[in-house]
Amino acid sequence: MNKIINVIYCMFFVLLAGMHPLYAQQKSASGLVVDENDQPLIGVQVKIDGTTMGTVTDIEGNFTINVKSGDVLLFSYVGYEPQKVNYKGEKILAIKMLPSTEMLEDVVVIGYGKQKKNSLVSSINAIGPKELAMSPSRNLTNNLAGQVAGLIAVQRTGQPGYDDAEFWIRGQSSFKGGTTPLVLVDGVPRKMNDIETDEIESFTLLKDAAATAVYGAEGANGVILITSKRGTSQKPRISFRAEGTMNTPTRLPKFMNAAETLTLYNEAVNNEGSPSVFSAEEIAKYASGEDPDLYPDTDWQDIMLRDHTYNMRYTLNVRGGSERARYFVSGAFFQENGIFKDLANDYDNNIGLKRYNLRSNIDFDATKSTVVKIDLSGQYIQLNRPGADSVDQIFEIMCRTPAFLMPPVYSDGTLALGHDNLTNERSNPYNMLVNYGYSKEWRTAFQSKVEVDQELAFITKGLSWKGLVSFDSNMLFTADRRKKPSQYRATGRDEAGNLMFEQIYEGSDALSDGHTNTADKKIYIETSFNYNRTFAEKHDVTGMLLYMQKETQYHDNSLAFRKQGLVGRATYGYDGRYFIEGNFGYTGSETFAKGHRFGFFPAVGLTWYVSNEPYYPQVLAKVMNKLKFRVSVGRTGNDDTGGARFLYRGTLNQGNSGYDLGFSNTGTLGGVGSGITEAKFEAPYLSWEIEDKRNYGIDLGFFDNRIDLQVDYFNNKRHAILLQRSSVPGVVGFFENPWQNYGIVKNHGVDASLNLNHRIGEVKLSARGNFTFARNEIIEYDQVPQRYPWMEKNGTRLNSWNLYIADGLYTYDDFIITGEGLNRQYELKPGVIPGVSQNVRPGDIKYKDLNGDGRIDGNDMMQDVGHPSVPEIVYGFGFNAEWRGFYAGVFFQGAGNTSTLLGASADAGGKDGTFFPFGWGLYESTVRAEVANRWTEDNPSQNVMFPRLHRDGPSNQNNTAPSTWWQRDGSFLRLKNVEFGYNFSEKMLSKIGIHSLRLYIQGNNLCVWDDIKMWDPEQGVKNGGFAYPLNRSFTFGLDFSF
Repeated sequence: MNKIINVIYCMFFVLLAGMHPLYAQQKSASGLVVDENDQPLIGVQVKIDGTTMGTVTDIEGNFTINVKSGDVLLFSYVGYEPQKVNYKGEKILAIKMLPSTEMLEDVVVIGYGKQKKNSLVSSINAIGPKELAMSPSRNLTNNLAGQVAGLIAVQRTGQPGYDDAEFWIRGQSSFKGGTTPLVLVDGVPRKMNDIETDEIESFTLLKDAAATAVYGAEGANGVILITSKRGTSQKPRISFRAEGTMNTPTRLPKFMNAAETLTLYNEAVNNEGSPSVFSAEEIAKYASGEDPDLYPDTDWQDIMLRDHTYNMRYTLNVRGGSERARYFVSGAFFQENGIFKDLANDYDNNIGLKRYNLRSNIDFDATKSTVVKIDLSGQYIQLNRPGADSVDQIFEIMCRTPAFLMPPVYSDGTLALGHDNLTNERSNPYNMLVNYGYSKEWRTAFQSKVEVDQELAFITKGLSWKGLVSFDSNMLFTADRRKKPSQYRATGRDEAGNLMFEQIYEGSDALSDGHTNTADKKIYIETSFNYNRTFAEKHDVTGMLLYMQKETQYHDNSLAFRKQGLVGRATYGYDGRYFIEGNFGYTGSETFAKGHRFGFFPAVGLTWYVSNEPYYPQVLAKVMNKLKFRVSVGRTGNDDTGGARFLYRGTLNQGNSGYDLGFSNTGTLGGVGSGITEAKFEAPYLSWEIEDKRNYGIDLGFFDNRIDLQVDYFNNKRHAILLQRSSVPGVVGFFENPWQNYGIVKNHGVDASLNLNHRIGEVKLSARGNFTFARNEIIEYDQVPQRYPWMEKNGTRLNSWNLYIADGLYTYDDFIITGEGLNRQYELKPGVIPGVSQNVRPGDIKYKDLNGDGRIDGNDMMQDVGHPSVPEIVYGFGFNAEWRGFYAGVFFQGAGNTSTLLGASADAGGKDGTFFPFGWGLYESTVRAEVANRWTEDNPSQNVMFPRLHRDGPSNQNNTAPSTWWQRDGSFLRLKNVEFGYNFSEKMLSKIGIHSLRLYIQGNNLCVWDDIKMWDPEQGVKNGGFAYPLNRSFTFGLDFSF
């Protein structure tokens, strides 16, 4: 027993002896961690490898940790390569962190996943929040123009709350149905309008079949992927941004005053051989301003519009977490005010908007192999507007109401109305703004998503599973408190000088109380198996098999919209040189009958990374370090018909009064009821609209990627377009034109992006640019054979103009003239072609007789004249410079190969009388200031903007017919953004506990060069140029983080 005790004592003392040097080796080590630019890094995790012992760097990048010689220190920081350092007893450690290889290789978001850019076989472009935040606009769609190669975006109105831009990827490929791209936010189909830019991590455009075929039925129009920011393993980082913006209209129309308008009207009636309507004495009273009640000269814009408005934006977000849990939480407030003045009233009837954003993205590691992600986000919008039917209507009536017609309100406070009666078009715009009550909207949107990512390495290395479910809800509540008070017209003054009135409209000052409420809910489910593995360091293999299902339920439709599909993808890469990818989407749609309901949409892509070849010349690599070729071919589909459902099913009209059944007691038809007739014709063989896509791309990098160029050529063909046949003659007996897969559109073009980066001493220079050209051609159109080739739609472009061809103006030499003065008679000389309407005279537009039949009619209108209303070319380019914290940037946006037709309505063919002098008669039309440049007897020039003036009427349509006389080049170049700012030194800020601080000033839409001049060219022909204007803005902002 004593021997045993002695052995134990010996072992104990040996153990103590062994532990003594162990403890003697532990010591406190300190160090500094910097980034690649030798700037301190805050929040770097420093841990003894294989243990839980660790610390993080402070605001100056310093750390202290208890460590012993031989331990391995692990340094990790988001976005940087982790580093392992063998501790050898040093008292001071200096660690430099380098950006992660993943970031250097530019990982991009793709359909249902991520991929390194060097292995891409598809055509993809991505931008970050910095580019999207260049505009102070609330609406994200208004920040896209000119930013991304392949994206065509135009903003038609600046009205708060209703200013969504129209956008297409690589142009349009269908003359029917939907052409809008699919938008996914964090992998879920959602709208992007009201996402705050500070919430966005990346914005990615998927363009070719290899990128979009996985979305099957919805990929034909291209796909936009938006990824929100997520948490990181670091100390909490709080960021705050505040902006104040002053807005002014880019352009407002200019008009003739009262005296000028009445003088021109006299000229118009004189041109028709009639005596003047207004005497010189009467016109002088309007010009003198002696009695603004009876002889007004109202400048409606000065009365109703502000010179400028103000917007505010505040954003606050917190980002951080530990290795087990990470979070990103964001909140934002945005206030936008309209251009109308706040005129005295008991309630707010101006247009204005307030938006509140909230987002919470949380990731936590449930186990070492399981990550759970919970996302919650929402937007709440309060919108106020005048009680008239629409703000655009107020703006249009304001621009259409002539200055002489009435004052905004009579001097004694009586509400004015200068028309004979009150209609939507015959209104006092001041009353519409101030005295028609108000409307309010409350828009609430809520989005939620739960995702589980599970590694399945216990089955095989590289295998994982993902499942997610999302629930979104959108609600809209509208309250209309409207009224139409009594309105009067002054007829003169009594003996005492008081105004005398006649009542034009008898109304009420009582506010109505109308409400509407709409809502929808959306459920999206997705589950997938993913595989990603590298064999022998050369063979990269990935795979995915995914199932998705989504459902949308509208409050007024008992049957939900549903869609489901399977998605597959397999990729193989060899030694970073050769890559091949195949994928497919197999999607089902309720639009089609059984047997045609599911569509299979495959694609394949190849990439050859030439510059990674071992035989690539080193001499060439020093100049062109990257050379990569890509090619893809595939098929996508579309079932978007603009809202029509179950197209294959025939329907019956059970209330056709044209087929009454039975007799009543009095002997009249319909005693039994209305007849039952066929409505929608059955279409059991209706199927998918198909787009076949081909893409050829090249990626080039020069001088170690200081110059980066990507160019793609695409050639797409959409066929079996879903449409209702319009060429079916009525004698066939259809009550409703039948649906059919008919029509072919070809779309081809080029898009390119260029990035340059260079440093000269302490000056960092960069430039970027992108270019898109997309041209479509109708190959097969639903049209009966035309008499003449220039009338055919086949071979023309979508959104093109169908016009008469102007051939100058008629001259005096074209007529036999008899009589004098107002009694002159004009007869066309033999061989001179008459106009569109009768009674043409010198100064009227002359047209080409294309078919030579001696008259001008619809057979002389030519399809596809000039360029389409949607630009074929869009581009953007900018330059940036940084020096010692100071920075400056400028960005230009432009569009080309587009035409505008002055006086055309938005349907690219009809007439909009708001543009033409007296187009809606004397009392509903203003005269633009540009009418000063017109044909007159004293100025019988061909080089004028407006032909001979005349009154509007059936016999005076010649000069307002859609023709090349009114067609203008719609191309423009816009100075989109100029920004100056200063980033304070991190070293200086760290002394007061702040990580970063930036002050900046910004100008947007500062200038535009174009041929339209009268309104912003981007607005097209909306409301004849009388649409709510786009804004020029000046912003001051600051952002800081700590």
